[in-house]
Amino acid sequence: MKHHQIIIGFIFCIFSTIAQAEHIPGGTEVLADCHGFWAKGKIKQPYREKYTVHFYKDSRPVHCTPFAWDVMFLVPFETVNKYTGKVKPKSSFFSTTVEFEPGDKLEIYYKASERGKFLDYKSTVTVEIAEISVNGAALLKVIGGEPKAQQVFTRWVGTNYVSLDFSRKLVADKLTILNVDKL
Repeated sequence: MKHHQIIIGFIFCIFSTIAQAEHIPGGTEVLADCHGFWAKGKIKQPYREKYTVHFYKDSRPVHCTPFAWDVMFLVPFETVNKYTGKVKPKSSFFSTTVEFEPGDKLEIYYKASERGKFLDYKSTVTVEIAEISVNGAALLKVIGGEPKAQQVFTRWVGTNYVSLDFSRKLVADKLTILNVDKL
């Protein structure tokens, strides 16, 4: 009987150590994942093994519901100088691996749904990578494109971080990134 108690106690210690390793203290800056787009905020407090996050005012307009976030959707915020990601050029069916750095320029081809319109609005904007997070999400600053294209991109992406893995479908409510070329 004591042998089983020792094994159960050992397993309990391992699981409690793993749970403690995933703990994010209050006041930590984090990025919260919302379908490949990341909103920046600060941990307010733990709530029943989850976290409430205070999102900064400029971390909009990603439409993620403000609820208690599980640790699997949160990443402590930290910047890096380089990140290897994937782009899907407009002229290719396959994605390619590319190294990104702050200051790199990207051409993003996207489609957006407009209220009252049957067809989607498709356009291209040029963006510059302002900063890259350790998880491979980048803050993009719009620097070129038609005024309406810039306005639509800014409306749906805003000042949120975008995953640098463009091989998968990234959707911000009514905006879908289709192709990306590194300039």
